[in-house]
Amino acid sequence: MRLQRGWTMQVTLLVLGLLGLMTPLACAQDQWYQDWVNEFIQQYNAKSGSENLFRLSILNLQPGENNDPAAPRLLSFTMRETVCPNTENPNPDECDFKENGLVKECIGAIALDSPKPSADISCDGPEKIKRRGIGKILGRVLRNMLRHLNIDYCVNC
Repeated sequence: MRLQRGWTMQVTLLVLGLLGLMTPLACAQDQWYQDWVNEFIQQYNAKSGSENLFRLSILNLQPGENNDPAAPRLLSFTMRETVCPNTENPNPDECDFKENGLVKECIGAIALDSPKPSADISCDGPEKIKRRGIGKILGRVLRNMLRHLNIDYCVNC
């Protein structure tokens, strides 16, 4: 009985150790996605012709199936208008969000399978920021993701 208990503990510690090794890789990938989204927003600011800069407000990353970099990973993010003029070109992260400013919700997929990753990102048109409950926000993000994936859904079936 004592041998069996010791073996079970060793297996448990081995599994925990392996999970601990995988966590930094997942965190590094998540940081890479956030950096990529910030680069996308920087390019958007340069090409949009909008009066003020936009910056990242919310980033939602869908968990990867098996951490396979060749498999596209779904992401959605929200960028919001800041108080900084687009002509100054400062770091948007140093700018406060504009009260009642514009917001754009973006959705897409990106794969890390090459030095220049492929991405398919689309953003909806500008909207005035409205105060909403968390349920409505999550529902809207889910509907946008389903629409992007061409999946039919029914709310009141």
